[in-house]
Amino acid sequence: MAKSELRKWSEILVLIGAIIALVEGILMIFGFQFGFWSIYGYLGSFLGALIDIVFGIIVIIFALITLATSGVIKFPLAFEKNWIMLLILSIILMIFGANWGGFIVLIGAILLLVNDLK
Repeated sequence: MAKSELRKWSEILVLIGAIIALVEGILMIFGFQFGFWSIYGYLGSFLGALIDIVFGIIVIIFALITLATSGVIKFPLAFEKNWIMLLILSIILMIFGANWGGFIVLIGAILLLVNDLK
């Protein structure tokens, strides 16, 4: 694969992953979670719902930061676009419950790393 083609694929994956993470954060606020695992579902209904709301807000903020870092939207917390920053953002997204979106952003960060190594 050419260097610019790999970069395009990584940008597309980061964009799709950030959008999916944004949707996952909104769904977490309303009590839905479609992830690999749900650690906080065992804490009881009130505490589990409160944690889902807080984590949903955190996921939405980090998804917006990921979108701003990739250059799609204007957001005051945008970082420099490189593979290590996208890797950190994907790990943060996965820690707070946006598993599918964070995983896709992780794949995009790895492709960006491979592109930089070529």
